[in-house]
Amino acid sequence: MTVQRSEKRRPFRHRGKLLFCCALLLGLLLVLLIPPFDSPDELTHFQNVWAIGHGQVFSGDYWAEGKLSLPAGFAPLMREYPVRLIGISNQEKCSWGVLLRQSMEYIPTDKMMSAEGRIFSLGYLFSALGMVLASALGSLFGLNFLHSPYVQLLVGRLCNWVFFVCVMRAALRKMQPFRNTLFLLAVMPMTLFLAATLNYDAVLIPVSLYLFASVLSLSENGSAVVSGPEYVRLLLCALFLCGVKAPYACLLLLLLLLSRDALSPSSRERNTRRTMFLLFALFGFVLSTLPYLVPAGGAVGYSSEQSAWLLAHPFALPGIILRTLWRDLPSIVISFWGCLGWLDLHIPRVFLLLGWIVLLASAVFECCSFPSSVPWRRRLPGLLATVLIYCVFCTLQYISHAPKVNGSVIGGDWSAGFQGRYLIPCFLPFMMTFANGSLNRKKPEIVPALRKKLAVVSVVWGACCYLITFFTLLTRYWL
Repeated sequence: MTVQRSEKRRPFRHRGKLLFCCALLLGLLLVLLIPPFDSPDELTHFQNVWAIGHGQVFSGDYWAEGKLSLPAGFAPLMREYPVRLIGISNQEKCSWGVLLRQSMEYIPTDKMMSAEGRIFSLGYLFSALGMVLASALGSLFGLNFLHSPYVQLLVGRLCNWVFFVCVMRAALRKMQPFRNTLFLLAVMPMTLFLAATLNYDAVLIPVSLYLFASVLSLSENGSAVVSGPEYVRLLLCALFLCGVKAPYACLLLLLLLLSRDALSPSSRERNTRRTMFLLFALFGFVLSTLPYLVPAGGAVGYSSEQSAWLLAHPFALPGIILRTLWRDLPSIVISFWGCLGWLDLHIPRVFLLLGWIVLLASAVFECCSFPSSVPWRRRLPGLLATVLIYCVFCTLQYISHAPKVNGSVIGGDWSAGFQGRYLIPCFLPFMMTFANGSLNRKKPEIVPALRKKLAVVSVVWGACCYLITFFTLLTRYWL
C-alpha cells in the first residue's frame, strides 16, 4: 500500500495528461500562427489533401494525367502568402485581417483552376476528413466561410493535431523504459511544428513512436501476449507506416523484438497474424508507391535520369551516403531538434544546445538504467531499421537533388535536401539497441533520484519548448 502511495506521488507521473491538456490549447494557437503553405512542402500537401477530401482521387484525370482542380479562392491566398521558407532575408509579416476577409467574404463558385501534382498518402487521411467535415457543415448550415480554402486548411491542420496528441498520449501510457525520452520527442519544436500542419509527418511521427512503445513494452514482459485490440492497433501501425512513407516499413523490423509466442500461443493463429501484418504492410506500401509507378507519377523525367545514373554507378552510393552525413550533419542536427533552425530563424544556439543536452541525457540515462530482458543481438533490428531508413532517404534525396550540367547527370558527391525531421521516428529504435542497465548494476541506489530529477527537467523543458515554439512563430510571422 505504501508503494502505491509513493508511486502516485511520484512527480509528473501523469505527463501524458499534461501533454494532452497543454497541447490541445497550444495546437489551436500553432494552427493559426503558421501562415498558409509555410510549413515544409505544405503547398503540395494542401493540393493533395484537397483532392482527397473533395473526391478528386476517384477521377480518371487525376490518376492518368496528374491534374487536379482547386477553387478560384485558392489563387489570392497563394499570392498573398507565398512560401516563406526560402531565404533568411524574407521577413515580410502576415496579416490576420487579410486572411479573415478572404475567409468570411468567400462565396462558393463553380470557377476552378487547374494544378498539377499528385502524391497519395495515408498521412492525408485525417486532414482530408477534416475538410470533408467542414464542407458538410458549411453546406448544412449555409456557412460559406467553411468552404473557403483557408478555413479548410485550418480544419485539416486541426484534425492532424488532434490525431497527433491522442496517439502520443496513448504511446506515453505504455509502460516502457524510454517513456521520458518519448515525452521529450513529442514536445520538440520540430515535432510540434509538423503536428500543427498538413504535413503527413503529423501522422507518421506519432504512429512510429506508438509502434516503438507498444513493441518495447511487450518485449520487456516476456510472458505478455498481444491482446485483440492491441493487435488491431499494431496492424494499423503497419498500414500507416508503409502507407505514409514507404521507407519507414523498415521500422516493422521492431516486431522481431517480440517473443515467439507474443502474437498468440497457438501456432496456427500466430501464422495467421503474421500473414495479416504482411498484408497490411504490403497494402500500405502499394498505396504509397502507386503514384510513382503510373505515367504521371513522380519517377519520371529528371528523377528517372538520376535513377539511371545510380544504376550505372552502383558503387558510388555508399560514398554518397557517408558524405551526406559528413557534409550535411549540422543541418540534420538543427532540423531534427526544431523548426526554428529549419526556418532559418535567428534563435540563440544556446537553446538548440540545451535541447540536445536534455534529450540525449534522458536517452542515455534510460539506456543505462534498465536491464533489458531482450538479448543485444535481438535488439539489432532497431539499429538496422535506422541505418536502412537513412540510406534509403539519402538515395531518394540524391535522385531528387543531384546536380546536372547541360542536361547531363554528373553524379554529385552527396545528396542535398536531407532533413533531420526524417530521423525523428528512428531516434528511439537507434538508442534502444545500446540499452545495457549499467547504472542498475553498478549504482542502483542513485537511479530513483536521477529518474525523479530527470522527470522534473523534462516537464520544465517541455514547457520551454511550447513557449519557444509559440513566441518564435509569433514574432517571425506576425509581430
